[in-house]
Amino acid sequence: MTNDPFSAAASLDELLTRTQQALSAMRSRAAEHSDGAPGELLRAEGAAAGGRVRAVAVQGGRLESVTVDPALAGESMEALCGHLVSAVNAALTELDARVSASAQADVDALAARLGGLPEQSARDMERFGRAMEGVAARIRRDGAGSGAARPA
Repeated sequence: MTNDPFSAAASLDELLTRTQQALSAMRSRAAEHSDGAPGELLRAEGAAAGGRVRAVAVQGGRLESVTVDPALAGESMEALCGHLVSAVNAALTELDARVSASAQADVDALAARLGGLPEQSARDMERFGRAMEGVAARIRRDGAGSGAARPA
């Protein structure tokens, strides 16, 4: 590494660029999941009535399917609707947990990628400061030796 102020600034710029790229990758992956084909989306299943009513929810909060065992045909409409609500709510709760886990994994991956950013940034800024001190010293030295009048 050098004390060149431009090199230190370029190194800091590279770190910021990598950060932006990591965030862009996370955003594009999230957009693919929310708008993607059903096979690409996170999904979760919920059940009620001893598994005789099942609901599948997909990422984005959409309901993909509902299955009701024909053996429930003799139940009241109110009971059947209650089972449907329970199965859908269970699916949505599980989906929320999976989406949260996926988001946490993305945050953890980003943190791992950027773990050295504060230290690297501090080193780069220290090099930049030393380089600027050197530039100022050369300006003072060259200005004092040239006999040129200094601006007031």
